[in-house]
Amino acid sequence: MNHNQFMAAIIEIYGPYKSDALQKITYADIRKRFNESELNKVFEIVYKRINPKFRTPPSPADFEEIFTSQTDLDGEAQEWFNKLNATGNSLDNIIVSNIRAHKALESMGGWVEFCRRNPDYDNLHRKRFTEAYVKAQPEGTPRLMYGDSVQKYNKQPLMFGDPAACRDALEYHKNPADEAVNKALNFLEERRI
Repeated sequence: MNHNQFMAAIIEIYGPYKSDALQKITYADIRKRFNESELNKVFEIVYKRINPKFRTPPSPADFEEIFTSQTDLDGEAQEWFNKLNATGNSLDNIIVSNIRAHKALESMGGWVEFCRRNPDYDNLHRKRFTEAYVKAQPEGTPRLMYGDSVQKYNKQPLMFGDPAACRDALEYHKNPADEAVNKALNFLEERRI
């Protein structure tokens, strides 16, 4: 498929552009962004992501959203999966400075479940993590994720990402109840002696 055929297929499926100027800008963007060898795959992706029932052909902004950010976020998600996969275990407490990675972990059941997943299905877990990472909105601050350790309230968490951001998040979310629990645990420990 060449660029002219690609535009003809887009117009056939999605209907005509509302203005000739928008059509020309979109055509120029497609020529600049994609080689002819990529156009069949690009068309499949566009068709899956943009519903043709509304009869609105994709604009350069739509191509930007679908291809640029998706590729960048997929790469970021893979990096975070590798970082999280390589360090720690289900007994560790953790905090992740990247809110998307934090939310992706939560979507998989939290840190403990992420660590307990079956390694035989690593590709499936990687795919689920990547999808959750891409869908997550980067809003909010990360929170501490507790591990399975009996001493989880006294353990220093592993920090993933920017250590200063992790420390700031820990300080921001400091819970007075955590302090009370720590005091109670220390009191019980002293009584045991």
